[in-house]
Order: sequence, then structure tokens, then C-alpha cells
Amino acid sequence: MLKKPILITKKTIIEDYTKQLCAFIHKEQLNELTQYQYSNSSLLAMVKDWNLFVAFCQNQQVVPYPASPDMIRLFLEKESRVRKFSTLRRYTVTITVLHKFLGYPDPMTHHQVRILLMALRTEKKGDNSQADALNHDHIEQLDALLSTAKDAKDIRDLAIYHLMFECILKRLELRELRVEQLTFHSESEVQVELRGNHYQLSPPASEAIHRWYQLIDIQSSPYVFRSIDRHQNIGIDKLNDSSIYRILRGAGERLGIAHLKFSGQSTRIGAAQELYKQGMKIKEIQSFGRWQSTVMPSQYVGKHHQAEIEIQRFKSFKPWKP
Repeated sequence: MLKKPILITKKTIIEDYTKQLCAFIHKEQLNELTQYQYSNSSLLAMVKDWNLFVAFCQNQQVVPYPASPDMIRLFLEKESRVRKFSTLRRYTVTITVLHKFLGYPDPMTHHQVRILLMALRTEKKGDNSQADALNHDHIEQLDALLSTAKDAKDIRDLAIYHLMFECILKRLELRELRVEQLTFHSESEVQVELRGNHYQLSPPASEAIHRWYQLIDIQSSPYVFRSIDRHQNIGIDKLNDSSIYRILRGAGERLGIAHLKFSGQSTRIGAAQELYKQGMKIKEIQSFGRWQSTVMPSQYVGKHHQAEIEIQRFKSFKPWKP
């Protein structure tokens, strides 16, 4: 999450940003401070995190920025009663980012904060439950429900379900998918290009993509998947992460299994499990799904010990500061 900042050195600018960070901030302010390096979703998350910390400091009647290790420790202790460790960890990254951009020391390296984080990590181990898998049976049921649908939204969403499952797409890859990455050999034979790799879609997936492709104006926008308004008008703007999340979450409602909480990772989990059942090795699944390591595919197919071993290879430990 931490980008490489061009450090701000002019004293008056540092003082101005420091003053801003002592109060609630808006996305536009943070975007300017972080030199326009973060996506919209990252900015929204960071603003939410920082404003939560500011509210805590105001309640304690202390200045929130630069943050003191004691206030961070008290803040994390309070939030740990209701938050998962992954959320607490995200808070610490946000705090680190906002200090490093202005050249302030990273308060997260203080030994008291590090000791607390180590304790919380041990205490909360396993609290970050995996998202529900959107599997092959679910895709077939969705195809049966939507393959003859007339509404543009239903046609688009079915194409998304098929494509994200068969190509193990990340939300980013789906969001940025361009028309030029699709090759149509026939209505039931479509190929997708991703990072130099070519994925041949199944006939049902190809047909779903072809139906959606016929609805879009390829001259108005290069992106395959676009927004649709409530009147079923297809826009030119590409989908954002929130829209993709809602489309996947809506799969559970369409299937009448709303108790399953599908998310942006659900198709990747389900696809990895399906490939593993078919006899594909973890390394092969990693390559097929374009993962940088075997950590996540191992985790998704239930090889938790193997995933933990792989995680240790990528960990780096900062020296404590006395």
C-alpha cells in the first residue's frame, strides 16, 4: 500500500498538511497529499481509517498528528475489541503512509506498538475467515437462470460470473478488461488474452460474453464491462470495484442462498478449488490464476500449512527502535 513518496520538504507546506491532518480530512485532501498515487478505493479506505483515529484522539483531547505511540497503542487496544486483525493492520499502514509522506518518523516502529501488534496477531489468529466460494455448480445455476434474460444488467452480470470464474479474474483485471483482449471465433468460441496468456472459454461462457458484446458500443469506450443505469441504458464508464463487489454479492440473492456472502474473491476461490479437484497442482493453479506466489491458491484449496510456510518466505521484520 505504501508508495514511494517524493518527500515534501518545504516547511510551510508541511505545516499546512500537518494542520489538515489534525482534523477530519476529505478524499481530495488526501489525494493531493499522497501525490495522486492511490486509487479511489484506497483513498476512501485511508480517509475512513484516519478520521476514525482523529475522532479517537479528539475524544482523548490530544493532538492526532504527528501521532504518539501511546495514542496509537490505546487506539488499537480499543478497536481490537470489535475489529479483526486484518483491519487493525490496515489502520497501521494508513498511519505509516501519512507520516512518511511528510517525513515524520513512523510511529508504528515504536517497540510498545510492535509488541502490542504481535500480541494481537497471536490473539486473533484465524479470525479472518475466507470468503464463500462461488463454484462451478453455482455458475451452472446462474447460467440456467440468466442465459435467456432480456435485461442488459442480467446479460452483463452473467458474462461477468462466467469470465471471472473461468479466467480466475481479479476485480482489477475485470475492471480494466478491453475489447481488444477478446477474440471471437464464433458465438460459442471466445478467447481472452491476459498478460500474454490466452484462455479459451467454454461454450456457455463464450455465449454469455457474445450476448453482452452485441449490446455495447465498442466505438464509445474501450472497456468491455460498463455501468448500466436504472433505465437499462449502458454507459461508457467502466465498472468500479464497488459495482463489481455488488454484482458478485448479488449472485447469492439470485440463487436464493443469500446466507452465502460472495465477494470479489469468491470466483477465484471457487475456480482454484475446481482446478485442484481436477488434479491440477498448486504451482499450476498459481500460474493459471496469475498469482505471484502459491500462498493464496494453497489457502483457497485448504493447504493452510503450506500457505503459512510460503508466507514466512516473504516476511520481513523491521528492527525495533529502543
